[in-house]
Amino acid sequence: MKKIVVFLSVCVLVFFMAVSGMTAVWPPAGFTESVADQNIAFPQTKATAVTVFAPLPASCPSHPAACDKLNFLRIRHIHGPDNPSNADRILIAQPGILEGASAFYNVAANLVTRAYDEKGKFVEFWAIDRRSNCLEDMNGLRLARETGNLRDMVDYYYRNKLYHGQYFQGYFKPLSDDVKWLVEMGMEQTLKDWNEIITRGIPDPTVRQQRVYIGGHSLGGFLTGAYACADFDGDPTTLADAGYNQAAGYFALDSLITSDPLLSVQGGDSATLRYLMSKIPDSAVYLMRKGLFERFIFLSGVITPEIMNLLTGVGYAAMVAPNAETDLISYLPASTSVKNCYRFYHSKNIWDYALVTPSIYKFRYTNQALMALFMDDNAMPINIIQASMGFFAGGTVAEKHFPFGSGGTLAIANNSGTALKKGPLYRWINYDEIEGSAIPNNNDGVPFTSAAKEVTDAKDLARSLGALPMDFVEKYFPMRLAVESMMGSDVIVHPDGISQRPVINIVAGDGAKLGLDQLSPDSPIIPGYNHLDVLTAAAVQNDGEPEKVTTHLLDFIF
Repeated sequence: MKKIVVFLSVCVLVFFMAVSGMTAVWPPAGFTESVADQNIAFPQTKATAVTVFAPLPASCPSHPAACDKLNFLRIRHIHGPDNPSNADRILIAQPGILEGASAFYNVAANLVTRAYDEKGKFVEFWAIDRRSNCLEDMNGLRLARETGNLRDMVDYYYRNKLYHGQYFQGYFKPLSDDVKWLVEMGMEQTLKDWNEIITRGIPDPTVRQQRVYIGGHSLGGFLTGAYACADFDGDPTTLADAGYNQAAGYFALDSLITSDPLLSVQGGDSATLRYLMSKIPDSAVYLMRKGLFERFIFLSGVITPEIMNLLTGVGYAAMVAPNAETDLISYLPASTSVKNCYRFYHSKNIWDYALVTPSIYKFRYTNQALMALFMDDNAMPINIIQASMGFFAGGTVAEKHFPFGSGGTLAIANNSGTALKKGPLYRWINYDEIEGSAIPNNNDGVPFTSAAKEVTDAKDLARSLGALPMDFVEKYFPMRLAVESMMGSDVIVHPDGISQRPVINIVAGDGAKLGLDQLSPDSPIIPGYNHLDVLTAAAVQNDGEPEKVTTHLLDFIF
C-alpha cells in the first residue's frame, strides 16, 4: 500500500510539473551559461552569457570553431527562477545593424527591475549576439581590465602585447577568404539561428505562445517581422513551426514590425521598386561569393572593424576614468582608416575636412567627452549612432556642418589653443546636469539643447560599450544580411504571420523615422529620444518620470 501511495504521489508531482512547464531542464542540452558583467545601475538584476552549440551546415565555407556557437546575454531578476520557462515573461530581442547584445544592457535591466518592483512579476530579457560576432577579438579589453591600465588595450592591438600567450592577429579584410563564410549569413540563417535559441531555450510551445515576446531595435524590428512570417520545417502546410507560433507578441524599438524590406517601407510600395529590389540580392550574393563585393559592412574612415573596436575602448575609458584627460588619441598609432575617421567625425565643415585643420590631436578632451564626441546627438552626424546624453563644457563650441547641415543642433569644440598655449580641457555635462547649466547658443541664438532633449546617462552608456563578454557593437556585420534586409529575401512563407499576434512599435521622437507612415495610430512616440536612447535612456528622466520605453513595454506584455 505504501508503495502505491508513493507511486501515485510521484505521478501527481510529475503531472503538475508538466502542466506548469517545470519539466524543462536548464540549461538544456547544448547550452552553457557563464558569468557576464553585472549592471551596477540595476543591482536587482543578474546577467549571464549563454552559449548554444549550433554548428553551421557542412556546406558552409571554412570558419572558426567559435562560429559554430550562438550567444546571447540573459538578464533576469536576482530572485527570479533559474529556469526561464518559469518566468512570467521572456523577451528575446535582435540588435540593430552594427549592434551587439550589450546594446540592450540598460533597457533590459531596467525592464526586469520595474516588472518586479511595480507588478511583482519575473521578466527575463535575452539579447541576441549574432553569429558574426564570433570573429571579434576582445582580448585587448580583457587585458586592460585585468591590469587596470588603459594603454594595455592599445598595446595589445597595435604593439604586439601578449594576452595569456595570444597575439592580436589583425582585423579581417572585407574581401578576404577568411570571411567567405559570412556570405551565407543572410536573412535565412539569421532567422534559423534565432529560432534555435527560442525553441531550444524555451522548449514548451505553450510557454512560448503565452509568455515569449520577440522583437528588436532598428533593423531588429524588420528581422522580427520576417521571423513572424517564416517557416522552419520546410513544409508551409504545417503551422506548429511557423515563426508566429513561437511567440505571444512582437515589439520594435525605434523600428517597425513589417515583412516588407527596408527600402520598400521607406520608398513606397511600387511595382517598379519591388521588381528592381528583387533582382539585387542574388546578384550581390554572387559577387560576394566571388570576392568582388565586401562580405561585411566596410566604409573606410567611417565604419570599419578597427573603428568599431576603438569605440569599445573609448567607452571603457569613459567608464573607468570619465573625468580624466584622455590620451587615447595621442597614444594610438593611428592607421590611415583611423585618421580618416578622426577627420570625418571631427570636422566643422568641408574646408576643415579637406585641410585637416584644426586636427583632433590639438584638442583636449576628458574620456567621457571623447565618448560623447562619437555618440552624442549634438556631435555625431549619423542618426543611427546617436544618443542624447548631455553637452560639452569647458570651452567654446561652434555649429558643426559636416558631412551635412546640422539644423543648429550639431556642435563641435572650437578652441584648440595656440602654438604657444594648450586649449581648454573639454569635459561633459551629463544628461541630468543640463538644467541650470549654461548651454551655449547656436547661430540662430537658440541653445543647442535643453533638459527635455537629454535622456541617457553617459555612465550607463559607457558601461554598455565596455561590457564583456558581449560588447555593444558588431564589428563584422554581414553584408548579405544588410542587403536582404533592405531589398528582401525568400523567407516570407506565412505573410499573415504578423497579424496573428499583438504588436507594439515604440518610436523615438528624434530617431531614425523608419516607416512612420505605416505605424498604427496608437504607436507610442517618445519626445526627445534619439535612435539609441530607446536602449540607453536612464531609469529616471529629467521630468522625474520613469523611463518611457520600459513603461510602454510593461503595459504591452502585461
